Amino acid sequence: GSCSKTDLTNQGSPDAHKPDNPGFASNDMVMYWNEKAATVLSGPNTPPAQARYFAMVQIAVYDALNSIKPKFQRYALVNVREKFANPDAAVASAAYHTIIKLNLQGTNPVLTWYNESLADIPDGSGKDLGKALGEAAADAIILKRSTDNFATANTQFPAPDGVLPGEYRSTLPFSIDGMPKIKALQQWGAVMTPFVLSNSAQFRPPAPDPVSSPAYVSDYNEVKNKGGFLNHTRTNDETEIGVFWVERSSIGWNRLARNMIADRNMDAWKTARLFALMHTAMADGATACFEAKYHYSYWRPETAIRLGNADGNDLTSGDPSWLPSYTESPNMANPAMNVFTPPIPDYPSAHANFGGAASAVLLRFFGSDRIDVDQTSAALPGVTRRYTSIRSAARDNSLSRIYVGYHFRKAALEGEVQGSNVGNYIFDNSFRPAE
Repeated sequence: GSCSKTDLTNQGSPDAHKPDNPGFASNDMVMYWNEKAATVLSGPNTPPAQARYFAMVQIAVYDALNSIKPKFQRYALVNVREKFANPDAAVASAAYHTIIKLNLQGTNPVLTWYNESLADIPDGSGKDLGKALGEAAADAIILKRSTDNFATANTQFPAPDGVLPGEYRSTLPFSIDGMPKIKALQQWGAVMTPFVLSNSAQFRPPAPDPVSSPAYVSDYNEVKNKGGFLNHTRTNDETEIGVFWVERSSIGWNRLARNMIADRNMDAWKTARLFALMHTAMADGATACFEAKYHYSYWRPETAIRLGNADGNDLTSGDPSWLPSYTESPNMANPAMNVFTPPIPDYPSAHANFGGAASAVLLRFFGSDRIDVDQTSAALPGVTRRYTSIRSAARDNSLSRIYVGYHFRKAALEGEVQGSNVGNYIFDNSFRPAE
């Protein structure tokens, strides 16, 4: 059906409200532009950049709606009140203008989407006010984030390798002699201004296991056997979980939230709030995670296993040719330049952190762990996984990082806990019901 709904200023219109819920405004336009944001952001961004951009789009949409009817506390656009603005026009304009002003559109026909989404809204002052309000909301979040140090944070620079067992050193192909020792996003946790957290170290997890510890040996053997490309002991289901959840977190968790919303009668305001909460939690989760990653600077399984005979622990058996089961960035033209493991320290897992943050928000927002969702993944077309619990989806997401060979179990589980802590903090401290 059409993504546009009634102008709420015209309360005489038959579908301006449903009899049991006066003032109800459909979430169709919020859902439409959320899907378009996911499409636009599926392009080449680092996962933390993707999370930041998605949060900005959803905050603009949220602020625009709450400047028409302030059901929830606004984030960036705080002093505007435009009660006669058309909500759908405001939503479309907020999302569209955030996307184009951040130059995120790529080759996507965003102007066509915008014109189509406005086409069914009657011309008049409500529509014009909505368009202006949406652009003001876009401008407000872009201005608020203009000093967050994103350009410095989102960089891939070389830095010296660690030398002791357990210390991070670059993985392939950067580990090859003469290659730059890339440490991706090394500045993110140090310089990125969080959206809501008071500081990026607020939920720093405890230290990873010393290489000499029994817990390390257990995790080492697990990822060596469950996460290896050759001679692995993964079940078919574990292999599927690994690839299914390898999809970018902002996109996969957004789809899960959409699947949960689909069978609920949620209005535009509540839907916009959920997306703002979830994507902001994931953005701040990333910032907290990267602070901890470079604070601890712990080695990846790829390094640990290839150097396992020189790690000072007689209980770890090394394999100098070990590779993870999934290749992060294949180089078809020159496989010697494959990036097998993300070029970032192991601990904690950002992927698990994203799932912890998103799932914590979903749990708090809906007040229940019970779901009934047939989840799909762009990373594994044609496969559907049925989830009846938010927590079980988050745990599959975390453990998937063992099965693809990217993380030790402790990094996965502590990443999930850290993300959950961030998500609960975001829920308690932002996008609250209006007083």
